[in-house]
Amino acid sequence: MDNMDNTFTVYLVRHGSTLLNSYNRMQGWIDSDLTEEGIEQAQQAADKLSDISFDRAFSSDLGRAVNTRNLITNQLQSNLKEAADLPEFWEVNFGFFEGLNSDDIWAGIAAPYGKHSQKDLMDIGGQEEVRNAMNKADPSHVAETYDQVIARLKAAFQQLRDHCEPGENILVISHGTLIRTMADYLGVDTTDNYPINGGVSQLSIDDDQAVFESYNQ
Repeated sequence: MDNMDNTFTVYLVRHGSTLLNSYNRMQGWIDSDLTEEGIEQAQQAADKLSDISFDRAFSSDLGRAVNTRNLITNQLQSNLKEAADLPEFWEVNFGFFEGLNSDDIWAGIAAPYGKHSQKDLMDIGGQEEVRNAMNKADPSHVAETYDQVIARLKAAFQQLRDHCEPGENILVISHGTLIRTMADYLGVDTTDNYPINGGVSQLSIDDDQAVFESYNQ
């Protein structure tokens, strides 16, 4: 059977803005509530997706993703076969740095390289350098490495393949750094292009591969 026959479409959305986002805090495995702006962003994402008839809707089980999923599906009034949490779509784990000021943390991580920011580290070696530099700088060494994130992403794609059928339209709510790392891994240039809250990316997934059709729209 041709692989095209097994393709389903994923609309991948970053959750709406949260309290910690508004304070420029590192928010990975910790969680905070959607702000009023975040609720509006979820509603705007639903507007972008209003022409799509969704078969299933998934999110990480972090509250900000679940709430975004519920806001979107309620607005779209989709007749879903399934709505569920998939923990594999959690945000990247930032370890010791969770909840701390993002600019300050990245300045500290970049300093041993003679650099000043996450972007500087991206310029050296892309997302792989960024993730591994954070793990190295984390005194607990709990922050996920690039290889750990990619292994989790592969498991996430397999979860989708196990749940979804060919031709279906799937809504997935996830998180900024995970989406960016996914795009980077699959060949999208994410330089100076971090997923916006409520931003939509589209992927085609079959038995063998996942392809970004659009990113961060």
